[in-house]
Amino acid sequence: MKKIIAVVLTLILALSLFTACGSKGGEIVGNTLSFSQANSVDAMKKLDGQQVNIIGYMSTLSPISGSFIYLMNLPYQSCPFCVPNTSELSNTMAVYAKEGDSFKFTDRAVRVDGILEFGDYTDDYGYQYAYRIKDATITEIDTSEMGEKLQLWQQLASSGAVADVYAMYDYVNFLCFWGTYTAEFQSGKDYLFPTDALNFIQKDGAQYNYGYVDGYFDDIIHTIEQVNATEFKDLVENVRQAKELAESALTALENGEYTQTDEYSGVFKDGRQQYRMNSADDYDKQMNKLYGNFASWLAEWEL
Repeated sequence: MKKIIAVVLTLILALSLFTACGSKGGEIVGNTLSFSQANSVDAMKKLDGQQVNIIGYMSTLSPISGSFIYLMNLPYQSCPFCVPNTSELSNTMAVYAKEGDSFKFTDRAVRVDGILEFGDYTDDYGYQYAYRIKDATITEIDTSEMGEKLQLWQQLASSGAVADVYAMYDYVNFLCFWGTYTAEFQSGKDYLFPTDALNFIQKDGAQYNYGYVDGYFDDIIHTIEQVNATEFKDLVENVRQAKELAESALTALENGEYTQTDEYSGVFKDGRQQYRMNSADDYDKQMNKLYGNFASWLAEWEL
């Protein structure tokens, strides 16, 4: 069962206020990283303390100081990808400028050069990660001759489909693990009851109502296939499987297939009870597998 960790994200629009740093080109030195390699903490740990470089895109979510950025293999995204219902980054690297320097935002592909450093980090937005790139410089790169695959990737990114899939997993995760979520009620903060969970899903305009709308998953699939049905068939299949999991979890909730328990009462540490889906362990395995496949698919698209 997963616990909710609230992460408040603020999209900083005043990117023009950032000061420039690391805009000049230079010789590529050190170990070249990939986003697929970053899925393995053990593989990355071998490079702890070493000079590294990696190519990607800046997320538009950055502190106004420009002291660090999130590097992603997907352009035009405002929010780093993280594992649903946690603050753990996935397919995203935190990149920190040298002390006293800052980064200027660009929507072009960039090469990051810096030192890979392991530790226990929680940044200004509440995201947690085991490593970061520090003392970094950023260099814009020319992607005009990088071929059709890059163009296809950019088309998918600009369609908003990948961001939609990430939001979709937020909805699926809620269906599978609503019993671990908390909310602010008139009486104070507490776990959700089944009626609360249904209200979050079924009420028009509610927080998770977007996934309850007819055609929600099919619309995401349609957007993906409009870009290229053949090249993105694995992503389409991932969405279809997520749809099946969501429908199964919603049916179980509506049929009362849950149990009240105090087994997972660690948030409040006072023994209060919460609800657990009877098939929670199975949902956990399916959700982790599906999201893991999605994260691995994301990491395959690299410059």
